[in-house]
Amino acid sequence: MDPAGGNTRILVIDMARFWAMAFVFYGHLIERFMLLKNPAGYTQYRFIYTFHMLLFFVLAGYVASKSDLGFGFGKFLKHRFISRLLPFIFFTAVFMVLAAIFPGDFYRLTLPSVEGYTKGLINTIFGIPSFCVPSWFLLMIFSVELVHYGVSRFLKTDAKIIIGAMAFYVVGYWLNLKLDIFNPLKGRVVGWNYLFIHEAITMYGFYLLGVFLRRKEFLVQKMSPAITIPGVLICFLVVWFTFKLNNGPFNFHVYHAVVIIFASHGHFIWFPLTALAGSFMVLFLARLMPMQKTMVWMGQNTLILMCLNGLFYHYINPPTAVWVLDNLTGSKLGLFGVGCLMTVASLAVCIPLIYLFNRFVPQLVGKPKMNGPWFKNFI
Repeated sequence: MDPAGGNTRILVIDMARFWAMAFVFYGHLIERFMLLKNPAGYTQYRFIYTFHMLLFFVLAGYVASKSDLGFGFGKFLKHRFISRLLPFIFFTAVFMVLAAIFPGDFYRLTLPSVEGYTKGLINTIFGIPSFCVPSWFLLMIFSVELVHYGVSRFLKTDAKIIIGAMAFYVVGYWLNLKLDIFNPLKGRVVGWNYLFIHEAITMYGFYLLGVFLRRKEFLVQKMSPAITIPGVLICFLVVWFTFKLNNGPFNFHVYHAVVIIFASHGHFIWFPLTALAGSFMVLFLARLMPMQKTMVWMGQNTLILMCLNGLFYHYINPPTAVWVLDNLTGSKLGLFGVGCLMTVASLAVCIPLIYLFNRFVPQLVGKPKMNGPWFKNFI
């Protein structure tokens, strides 16, 4: 129970999720400036991508349900399918319909067309959710949670959890570096990429860190600003002064940055160092801030927000980035200002959409225990 919130949710984690999603919205806009060869966009892109997706796995481990681990495998698989893969399927279908109505940027897919839909579906089945790219996280967290179901029973002590986290990171890092399993540059898309299981091995190391932090009740109790303010600043400075030191080797060398969807990590030491520093920066920030109601609520709807980001990723961000560079600015400060304004506006646009999904089809967007006007609870 979070003392700040007075209920069974740990509200500081919901606040951290909100900030993590804000970085996703900001990062996906900045990615477009980077793709347009803007130096300021490239720098900001590299900074954010060093930690922002790793943070989600830490948070997921923090709130991992112990009771679910007692389920039989069939029941556990059913629960995870309904809460992870069903929303993925639902939002894929939604974005497939949108692609038939509105022109967007779908990376070499001609939509709407039979060829485009066929190629997009094949990509989606084998690891690239082409119609809603941000939804890839649902596939990977599904695999990470399956790994946890199988392994957690052997990790009962703090020492074993820490050793397990390091072991999974090392094995996953070298597996992806040496085998280069998923690499669109080399035509490795359709193959052994089911549900990102290869990268789930690496990410499980960060997931276990979240499990460990929960065991230690890190963040559960209130912290003095004398701890959280220096914590935010120190972690920020660590990321700021080290993220440029991660110069590879990157599997997806075109971006020359950390890109988790491509299992592209970079340096064996600098990658986890910046990832953990950035994650703790957001965790300290979440503990420092008051539990603002709207932010916490949005953090509680991270799954929906992650998929709704596809609206901006495919439709809004590409033309916005071109227009900004042509008409406004390409400077570091200018892009930072535009990025912040667009992030706030984009999140605001999502609020009524979150409400509608929760009101009418909560069972299809990751809340299968809820009843709705169209469907009864699935669990």
